[in-house]
Amino acid sequence: MTDLDTSQAVLLIADADLLHQPRPLRPDEPITIVTVPTPTQPQPPHTIIPSFTGHRLLPVVTRTNDGIRQHAQLLPASTLLNGLHLGPALTDALTAIGEDHSTRHTPLFCATAHPDGWHTYSRVHLRPDAGCFVRTSTAPIGDPSDPIGWIPDAVAHHGAHAAQLNSLDGAIAQAHRGKEIETKFTLPSDTPLWPLAVDLHDRVATGALPEMAPRFRDPFETWDFANTLFEVHGPDPQRGYVSFLYTRPGLYQVKRKNYDADALVRHEHVDADVTITEPLHRYVRDTLGLSARPMPDFRRMRYDIQFESLRTGHHYGIFVDRCALHLDLAETLVQVEVEYLRSRSVLPLDEPAVFTEVERITDWVADILAAHGLPAQRGYYSKLSFLRDVVARRPHLLPPVDKDTHDQ
Repeated sequence: MTDLDTSQAVLLIADADLLHQPRPLRPDEPITIVTVPTPTQPQPPHTIIPSFTGHRLLPVVTRTNDGIRQHAQLLPASTLLNGLHLGPALTDALTAIGEDHSTRHTPLFCATAHPDGWHTYSRVHLRPDAGCFVRTSTAPIGDPSDPIGWIPDAVAHHGAHAAQLNSLDGAIAQAHRGKEIETKFTLPSDTPLWPLAVDLHDRVATGALPEMAPRFRDPFETWDFANTLFEVHGPDPQRGYVSFLYTRPGLYQVKRKNYDADALVRHEHVDADVTITEPLHRYVRDTLGLSARPMPDFRRMRYDIQFESLRTGHHYGIFVDRCALHLDLAETLVQVEVEYLRSRSVLPLDEPAVFTEVERITDWVADILAAHGLPAQRGYYSKLSFLRDVVARRPHLLPPVDKDTHDQ
């Protein structure tokens, strides 16, 4: 199958209990089928995000499962839902075919038709303005000419993965577990961050990055934190650095990266909400068992533009950030990073696609930076390399080594 036309999908609105108690639909059970537009892609999409806003007219058929009673209409997308309730037109249509419990109905599943059957999708998130559905079928099945023949398969596929699909972020998975995959652009230290971050966000939001959509739930984030970093000399497998991101008194995010040279892929382990009450150098030595030297403390301010691949279900971030030393704000590193974050899927992950998509996103960001007239050095220049370069030029900025450490 090549160049499949997946420019539209069908959306099932029915009894919410089908998500939690999969069962065959009764012949007289009321359902609503809505045809919704989706981006055209050369293969079945992994993720469908139908919009419930705007004035585009959508074909809507409210019917009993056996088709004996039907009510067809064209409705603006914005009228499908009223908050998380069905809109009045859908409620009236259900009443017209004899349904007395329209409050039980909600968007549940999607499907896309292909020459040899249907692909099915289950809802993982719902907002008043949009829903997010991920693919549950590995191959198309059923008769593509039957407009509701896919529903039993959608219900069955959902039931097989209900524990993940019905729970917040239960379908979140990690490709290349334990590894960070990231490219970086180093920019002039006086680069204004906010205009660049807003432009990148707006381009992603309006579909300028092909096959990507803003990450459902959190497409834009702001971070600002103090960071203490130790260069780790040993044991050998632990070489690299350990970094402490201060969140509140006594509480840190601890990030460990093990590598010998800046690279696209590095081993990474992150622990959130770690309580540390002793001096950090003692924690590094006594709790983590590392030989390390402290590097100058810095403040990191960052804007995160997050989005997801409709093709693969992988999630990525473009991070626009500035790191400035506490002791001298003139020592500043400004970068734009492109990083694989996570995936949302109940199907096997396409791990090789992560590298392909990271490269494509990096090329896209390079074009945007050029459009801004920003000189950018593309590579893998790390925070540790920046700190090393600073203290090589200005060794007096190194923190004093406490007498009870064994750092060398």
